[in-house]
Amino acid sequence: MFTPFSLCTLLIFLSSVWWLVTKRVSVPAAWKFDAEGLCAVFDPFWKDLLFTDIFACLTANILHQFHKGIFHNHLIQWCMLIVGEKEIDACFQAMTQYPTLCHFKKGISLVLQWTGTEHKEMQRVFVGLLAGAVNNCILVVACSLLDFIYYAQFQWHTDMTLAAMEESLKTFHTHKHVLLELGVHEDFNVLKIHSMQHYVTSIWALGSVDSYNMEYPEWLHINYAKDGYWVSNKCDYVDQMALWLQCQEAMYYKILVLEQ
Repeated sequence: MFTPFSLCTLLIFLSSVWWLVTKRVSVPAAWKFDAEGLCAVFDPFWKDLLFTDIFACLTANILHQFHKGIFHNHLIQWCMLIVGEKEIDACFQAMTQYPTLCHFKKGISLVLQWTGTEHKEMQRVFVGLLAGAVNNCILVVACSLLDFIYYAQFQWHTDMTLAAMEESLKTFHTHKHVLLELGVHEDFNVLKIHSMQHYVTSIWALGSVDSYNMEYPEWLHINYAKDGYWVSNKCDYVDQMALWLQCQEAMYYKILVLEQ
């Protein structure tokens, strides 16, 4: 259901779109649409859902928005520009080995593809690695973002934890200007950073984020697609994958029978 604020925003948005469409008929300049951040959507599936706010259907996504987005694509890149790749690699290599921590003995700059598990391992030690390598303002930015990421992953929430999430986000926005001053970022018109302000609202409406996180379907993709492909001969692999999954399921049920 639309609130008065969202309805007003929608009307302003529609008027802007109508103005751009009418102008484009006479002046075919695509840059005007690009300047407004508008892309062509042909025959959207929600066009007949008149009383549905399609943007409310976009739920939070910890794996792609936080682990691979905010942390890897932004925070780590900012710190590498400030400190340098060699220094970041040296910090990871010099990290003391501990049984429950992952040791990145070759650093992180040369790794081309990361998994969500590796991102989590990096987050556990990242603030400690930055201590002494960056000034306090950068350290506060990193701490606030990582605090928000950890709070968002709670399996249950209270008013206190949600308030802590909002306070972490507020702290980030208060100190983010240091990134502009150092020239490591031009602006913060980034969708993943913008989406952080909707997490608390999403949790109030839909519950904890882990119940609609994309990490679980990713694991199913590994179990049902990637593993099946690797055991095939890579030729006509679809039939082989289906047969392999059928065999795996039969073995699973056979084990259940034998264990009873």
